[in-house]
Amino acid sequence: MNEKMNKKPVIVSNGIVKKLNKILLNSNTFKESWLQEILYAEPSILPTNEIDSVYSNLIPIGREIPVPSGFIDNFYISSKGYLVIVETKLWRNPESRREVVGQILDYAKDIQQWDYENLNDIYYKNNNKDLFDTFVEKGYYSKEDEADFIDMVTKNIANARFLLMIVGDGIREGVEKMVSFLNNNPTMQYKFALCELEVYELENGERLVIPNLTLKTNIIERGVLRIVNNNISYEEGVEEQQEKQSSTDKSKYSSSNYLSLDEWIDQKLDNKDYENQIRELIQDIEDSNMFYTIGTSDLQIKLKLPQYNKKMRIFMLFDGGKLVGFQPSEFYNYLEMYNYSKSIADELLEGLKKYLSTNNQKHKPYENIRGYYYIEMKDFLDNKSEILSLIEKFISNL
Repeated sequence: MNEKMNKKPVIVSNGIVKKLNKILLNSNTFKESWLQEILYAEPSILPTNEIDSVYSNLIPIGREIPVPSGFIDNFYISSKGYLVIVETKLWRNPESRREVVGQILDYAKDIQQWDYENLNDIYYKNNNKDLFDTFVEKGYYSKEDEADFIDMVTKNIANARFLLMIVGDGIREGVEKMVSFLNNNPTMQYKFALCELEVYELENGERLVIPNLTLKTNIIERGVLRIVNNNISYEEGVEEQQEKQSSTDKSKYSSSNYLSLDEWIDQKLDNKDYENQIRELIQDIEDSNMFYTIGTSDLQIKLKLPQYNKKMRIFMLFDGGKLVGFQPSEFYNYLEMYNYSKSIADELLEGLKKYLSTNNQKHKPYENIRGYYYIEMKDFLDNKSEILSLIEKFISNL
């Protein structure tokens, strides 16, 4: 636990030192909604980089996000794909002091049941665009990294690699003791942090907001116990592994680390019995004026028509080549951009429907057009001619 320092900011003007007037957040001057709003508008207020660099460069997912156990006050994702859950508290209600830790733990358990589609749906609803598009706009990744990014975020959710942050006007001793206990509990896989916000009134009516990190966890010192289907395993140095991963995140996504087809087959394709058929598939799609790209994990099949600038992803080979996935919104967005009828995509999707896997779909076809829909690799290869004919007909209508 960090020791709190008695430090107060001052203004020095023309050699005159002026003390600033601190505003107590637990007064009637502020509401928790005000706190949520400023944290949503300016996530950099949160000192997450002091906790771990994997939580830096936050992008807001939304405010008051509904989950089964309540509403998450502020929800973020870092540039490296890690989720941050923030619970804001103005400590007027003594009951809230006892409940806030349990509350944010419940939120984390709810989020662990999500997948990437759930996250993207919330972001799209609040921003009218896909989450990954924002990462590309900010220069964190290139378009070719999308499949790898989705895979990384999905794993972070499944492994509960979350930062749980309680932000308020004064972290009470009882809460600090409770969080300290959780931090030293080897079964706890989340990271916790407590952050006080101090607000000062300036002479011109503006307000100065200063965040103070009062407590943070350090998973590296204890490792994590995992219990899966009654099997107990112990992971040592989890945080050290994460730091190694974060230090290589930027180089991981550089073009020099993209795989060739031979490398992808050698390193990523789980079932090597499919090797010759995969190579034949690549030849087939190139004969149909499509092309392939490979990031660091997934192989993508794309279309680039000479009359248009935008590339369209037709499908991807996921999960070590076990699944072929496609995204309806990719087709619809392309058609809308170039003023084609959506019926062209409707016909393709209807034709693909009978090949869809019955085991790997999160949504019914096609209730979520931004979701991914999957065909088992065996079924895809067994019906390759019919599926490629559907795709070629789709392309011929453009």
